[in-house]
Amino acid sequence: MTKELLKEYVDYGREIEFKYNEKMYSITYSPADQDDYISFCEFYKEPTNVKTFDELLEISREGVTVLQMWEDLTEDNIWIY
Repeated sequence: MTKELLKEYVDYGREIEFKYNEKMYSITYSPADQDDYISFCEFYKEPTNVKTFDELLEISREGVTVLQMWEDLTEDNIWIY
């Protein structure tokens, strides 16, 4: 999947769930006036909240960034709400 597609989903406030290496993750956008943030987490674990899309791309889990995970995904492993 492309970085541009992920940016589009985040910019439109879509909830994104995906499966990577047999683990489920989510990306959500939480508008709260001046405290807007993007939240990334593995299901049932503590989220990492960031302010910008570029910060989101750099979040790392087990030595792999969100961008690297996203670029390895296929449409069969992504759910958009």
